[in-house]
Amino acid sequence: MKTAGFHPRSPWVRFVSSPFFLAGMLVVILGGLWVSGLVNPCWFGVNCGPSTEGLVAVPVSAQTIPAFTQLNRQHVWNAGKGQPAVVLLPPEQVTEAMKTNLTDILGRVLGREKPAGYVFTEVDFLPRGSRPGLVGGIPPGKRAVRVEAGQVSGLYGLNPGDRFDLIATLPIDADGKDNSLTMGGVYGQQLALQANLHNWAKQATVRVLVQNGVLVQPLTTREIPLSMNTLTQGLVVKKKPVQEIVIAVDPEEVASLTEAVAVKAEITTIPRSGHPDDPGDSETPESQPWSPFGNTLALGKSSGGISKNGNTESSLTFVETLNGSGERELITVPVASDQEK
Repeated sequence: MKTAGFHPRSPWVRFVSSPFFLAGMLVVILGGLWVSGLVNPCWFGVNCGPSTEGLVAVPVSAQTIPAFTQLNRQHVWNAGKGQPAVVLLPPEQVTEAMKTNLTDILGRVLGREKPAGYVFTEVDFLPRGSRPGLVGGIPPGKRAVRVEAGQVSGLYGLNPGDRFDLIATLPIDADGKDNSLTMGGVYGQQLALQANLHNWAKQATVRVLVQNGVLVQPLTTREIPLSMNTLTQGLVVKKKPVQEIVIAVDPEEVASLTEAVAVKAEITTIPRSGHPDDPGDSETPESQPWSPFGNTLALGKSSGGISKNGNTESSLTFVETLNGSGERELITVPVASDQEK
């Protein structure tokens, strides 16, 4: 009588007890342990690369981040590896300035553009509490002004944070027609002669509009909407590209700069030194043009005196007279000084 069960020499028993089956089962078990993290493949001689034991993971930028951007998880996440973007450094290469904790990075606003693959330091960020966007780049106490690229020469090529002065130049038109000076009275011919000798009509008024301005945003192109009415399509809205540069100036300089742009003055940029020991309180002096009624033009003054450059100001004034035929004439007469009075 045969007993139930497998025969010792049956094919199934021989397959289970074969070395190939046992080796396959061992591979499956080790693979499961590897995936679960319980077994390190480097234990079995697999090339796992250099050892990372003892290295410090320092977060880096995963992409190029524009200035004045508030950092979030996307800016420091390596999508290809599915983990934060980090660089592994030996402890002796990690400085105190490096941000090694993501909590010290996320939510902060960058003060300058950050290329991909670089560590973060405190100098990369604006002070805590700064708002993201363009307003974050405006220094405290200043105002931002957008100027078109063609309105101010010399701004192109400067980097955010660079300092500069702005001067405006307007040519002097002595008469408006033939640039001649016609005055009556005893001093009339003398004034006309002095004006010609000094080439008065070829002078220019130079005003300093901005002292110690700061470049906030370099040349950018943005589109502004333009609406127009057509006979066939009615109201049509189109976009016009405009190249602009954003600068920061003192509040009292905004009106002067706007006025110079409105009268189409020639505005020139005077870059300042970028050295840390450059005195921030140094100023660019103005230029007072020469006047035939004195040595310099008395800008905004009606009496004689000493100008900023040490020259005496206007010492003559005008008197309007009527002759017998009813014609009016301007006659120049000297102004008495305080000592003569």
